[in-house]
Amino acid sequence: MISNDFVKKAVNYKKYIGSRYIAIESEFIQKKLNHFKKYLVSKKYDGHFYAMAYENDEVYFINRNGRIVERMDLHLELEKHLKTKGIKKLFVAGELYVDADVRTRMFNVTSAIASGGENLKFAAFDLMELEDEHYQEKTTFEKFEKLEEIFPKDGNLHIVEHFITESTKEIQEYFKEKVEIGKAEGIVVKTEGFAIYKVKPKFTFDAVIIGFAQGDGDRSDLLRDFLLAFRKEDGSYQIFAHLHHGFNDDELRKLLIEYKKKVVKSDYIEVARNRLGFQMVKPDTVIEFTCIDVINQDSKGNILKMNLSYDEAKGYSANYMQPTISVTIPLFVKFREDKQPSIEDTSFNQILEVVSFDDVDAINLEDLPKTEIIRREVYRKESRGSIMVRKFLLLKTNKEQLKAYPAYVWHMTDFSSGRKDPLKKDVKVSDSETQIMDIFDEAILKNIKKGWELVSS
Repeated sequence: MISNDFVKKAVNYKKYIGSRYIAIESEFIQKKLNHFKKYLVSKKYDGHFYAMAYENDEVYFINRNGRIVERMDLHLELEKHLKTKGIKKLFVAGELYVDADVRTRMFNVTSAIASGGENLKFAAFDLMELEDEHYQEKTTFEKFEKLEEIFPKDGNLHIVEHFITESTKEIQEYFKEKVEIGKAEGIVVKTEGFAIYKVKPKFTFDAVIIGFAQGDGDRSDLLRDFLLAFRKEDGSYQIFAHLHHGFNDDELRKLLIEYKKKVVKSDYIEVARNRLGFQMVKPDTVIEFTCIDVINQDSKGNILKMNLSYDEAKGYSANYMQPTISVTIPLFVKFREDKQPSIEDTSFNQILEVVSFDDVDAINLEDLPKTEIIRREVYRKESRGSIMVRKFLLLKTNKEQLKAYPAYVWHMTDFSSGRKDPLKKDVKVSDSETQIMDIFDEAILKNIKKGWELVSS
């Protein structure tokens, strides 16, 4: 029986080591890496991360969630190999992948595991423990020197394909050979320090614009972010990214004026990085963008974001949290006037060639704890025939166990019948009760002066 200590280490590996990976585009290899003296370059496999633990003559494959793979022929082969090497205890990180003549994807690994491990291979890429010695603080080159003693270069159990070089030009050529020509997922570059670079081809997708966030402060006359979604097979809109790169200030100023005319109703609020809420818009625009990485899991686990329905009369309504992706540095390319915001042109299936969504269930809103109002104050004021109302709400979501939800939400509604724009809203979020209370109190002090009357609390 495997010790819980190994399971915890497997889960923590992706949380803490995975966060050190830095995504870069291939054209920036020489610029980003030229200040290092030596590099260890390896091929990136289209598989699933698994830690391999070996103790008491038994091998275990543990995924990032702590799940242990049922035994298959690969276990027996590895146990025989390690016994021959005289090893008693071993803990390495690696990739389970499917060996095939054509490029395989992550979902092929799931199918292979379910069918008993046919065509599965294990590629080791990091050494954490050998016998009673810990290797976390050793250099990349020391680790690989030891891995080369343990694993062969090929076969069902092997060390990842790799080489050591002092030339960034050689790294560029290897990327071209393996990725641009060979269609591999990417390459990984490790240095003498602890930084790890993953180099992938640039991805291009088409998505629907479903909302926008306005800038604040001296940029309040500019559009800050677009809210992007893919279309699912059932016609719903799956949120996945905020996009702001690729526009100049003049364009952002014009876009804000244009998209304010497209605002529609929504019972769902998405919050931008400046803590202002997105204004939802009619989903009639397709945008093309590029990014340098696509992920469906982060240090906290699977990425879940809201899935929405849209109705011409009612606007947007929230359905449930669904598995989706995050993208690294999304960059605007162009508006696709030749495409429609249809399931065919902006399909969620675009990303299934890049990532898979195994063993992840959608979270229905009806199954989540209910949000509660913990503070509420409504103020009224009359001035020169105009009625003004300011309402302040403080909500406790009770959903903070899900990373997509903050623990607390502060919301202000500001209505003035005599103003050109009569209704304004502001939203801020926090995971600290003390901080959100301070936000509430500061908002009262700032916005409620002489002449305001408390009418409800």
